[in-house]
Amino acid sequence: MKGLLIKDFMILRKHCLVNVLVSLIFFAISILSYESMYFAYYSVAIFSVVSITLFAYDESYRWNRFECVLPLKRSTVVNEKYLFLLTIVIPAVLIESICFGIRFHLDKSDLISLMSLMLFYGFVSPIIVIPILFKFGFVKGKMINMLVIAIMASAITVINFKNSADGLMLEGYFTPQRDAVLFAVLAVILLFISWIISRIIYSKKQFY
Repeated sequence: MKGLLIKDFMILRKHCLVNVLVSLIFFAISILSYESMYFAYYSVAIFSVVSITLFAYDESYRWNRFECVLPLKRSTVVNEKYLFLLTIVIPAVLIESICFGIRFHLDKSDLISLMSLMLFYGFVSPIIVIPILFKFGFVKGKMINMLVIAIMASAITVINFKNSADGLMLEGYFTPQRDAVLFAVLAVILLFISWIISRIIYSKKQFY
């Protein structure tokens, strides 16, 4: 497990720094303006896509051939992908939410609301796409990945449009949601379901 995590973080450092940079730029924009919550949510979403991008590099390096000769259980391979997702998303959510809370003096309930929404946006794309990638691979699954990302971006845009006083699509004040914690709970439940499905799919997958 540790070796797989190191492998993925090495790939992140070598190939996925653009995702990290774009995420940081979006977050910086949101910090500079209280009216740019679109960028705050989307910064976490973009960063989480790294966990999906790793599948492309695993395929290009033909990592599956190495897996077959290594003393690795397929369940361990699946577990590592989800652990990697948790490792990058949860710290990003905590750091960004705390920075945002300090910058705009959010109280405890508002901060929890923001964290819950960010956690949902950070998990929603990977938990839908990862089982598909385990089943079909990145090349066949990338169209579904693009569709999910487009739907997620549209949802963020609609929410910010409703919260925008000037009716601008990419601007909107942070509005605490009374049931925001339910979004976080839903994200965790869907994450668990996604993990179970991925384990079942990968345990039955045939390599040629």
